[in-house]
Amino acid sequence: TSPKVFDLQELNPSPEEENPQDKEMNKLPKSDPTKIVLARTNFLLEFGEEVLPPYHVFHSNSECIAVWCKTGRWSTLQTAIFLHSTAVGNAKSATVMAMGVAAAHVFLLPVMAIGGIVAVSAPWMILKKSKHKWEEATMKLTELFWAKAEPEVFVEAIEHWSGLV
Repeated sequence: TSPKVFDLQELNPSPEEENPQDKEMNKLPKSDPTKIVLARTNFLLEFGEEVLPPYHVFHSNSECIAVWCKTGRWSTLQTAIFLHSTAVGNAKSATVMAMGVAAAHVFLLPVMAIGGIVAVSAPWMILKKSKHKWEEATMKLTELFWAKAEPEVFVEAIEHWSGLV
């Protein structure tokens, strides 16, 4: 049998059902104009070793480079999703385990609660630290990029972001 082809309308709620706040929150950042994206890419090709933060699986990886070139923001959606889902999964596991332990050994419940708090809060703390690192890298790279940008890149930015064209 052939695989089922999904219609996007099946997967997404109709516009009447969609909450406007949810719609705005779930938007991915839009790509900047091609000329700016290419200028950022060339900037990293020329100065990469000097300006890029050292590799880190959560705060500085290849996805961060691609996102920065396209949007001007240093971040990784994969890390954010991984840490969010890990925290939620740990919360579910800790709750189920605590209920089981409470039924058998009530005196262990405080120990289980502390373990659950650590399991849930650790991913959130890592995500918070990552967001801070992403913001630092965004500011540093943006300042360095615009200091080296060619005049036509400034013109493109002004035309695009001001809505003059």
